[in-house]
This record gives sequence, C-alpha cells and structure tokens, in this order.
Amino acid sequence: MHIKTIFMGLLILGVGCNPSRQQGEEQYDESDTMKMDTVQQVENPFIYVPTEAFWEYQYDTVTLDFKPVKVREVPADSLTAEGIETMINHTWPNVQVRYIETFGDTVYLEIPESTVLTQQMGTAGAEQFMVSTTYSFTELPDVRYVAFGFEEGDHAVPGVYSRNSWDNK
Repeated sequence: MHIKTIFMGLLILGVGCNPSRQQGEEQYDESDTMKMDTVQQVENPFIYVPTEAFWEYQYDTVTLDFKPVKVREVPADSLTAEGIETMINHTWPNVQVRYIETFGDTVYLEIPESTVLTQQMGTAGAEQFMVSTTYSFTELPDVRYVAFGFEEGDHAVPGVYSRNSWDNK
C-alpha cells in the first residue's frame, strides 16, 4: 500500500509539473491576437506631415475660429506648380493631388482618389486640406484661383476656390 501511495504521488507530481501541459495553459491563440493587432493598426486617414507645408489652417484662440497661417516663407522666385504639388503630396500623403495646368489666373488640380478627402477626414480635416492647398498654390505669381477636380463627397466639394472662399463660413 505504501508503494501504491508513493506511485500515485509521483504520478500526480509528474502530471502537475509536465512543462508541455503548463505551456498549453499559458499559451494563447495567436489568431485572436493577430485580429486585435490588425484592428489596432488601422491607418488614420487624417495624416498630416507639416515639415514641408508653408500654409496651415489653425485655430485662433482670440477669434475662436480657424484661419490660414503662413508657417514658412518660401522665396517666390523658387515656387513652381510642380514643386507645390510635391509639397502638398508630402504634407497630405493620403490625399494626392495632380497638377494639370495653369490657365490665366487659375491652377487646375485633380484628386484621382478622393475618398479619404471626401469621406474619411471629416469636414474639419477636408477643410484644412482645401484651405492649405488653395493658399499654397495661390502663392504662385498671378494665380488667384485653384480649381479642384474630384468626386464630390460628404466632406468636400469640387470647384474653384480662392483665398476668399472661406471668409463667410
């Protein structure tokens, strides 16, 4: 009987100390974790990289409203529509503009993939993009208007904009 008790004790100890059984209890299902990581890694559509920008649409605590603010000086003789296009596309990586042409006092732009602008950035984000882009292109000599071509959405409307377009919100 004494041997039987020792054998049962060793058996229980062996099963209880079995590393593969303990690992099984401590392991987790990676597929569930991967699903959670995927959800957490959903990209924020409102990505703004201000390093190259020279106009921003900032909140003014005195007037309690947004206003365009020049954040960087760029020599007028170094500005080109293509250079501004590149700057805008680096500043707003999820909303890519394509410069078409300048005709008279108007720059013509296209936004081939406008879903982020019109559906995902919200009204304030879309307005920040439109204002900063309009102000940037109207830095060009003799340019007063920017014509945006894209598919209309909930938060942005294509059309011709000037620096005065946001005066009477």
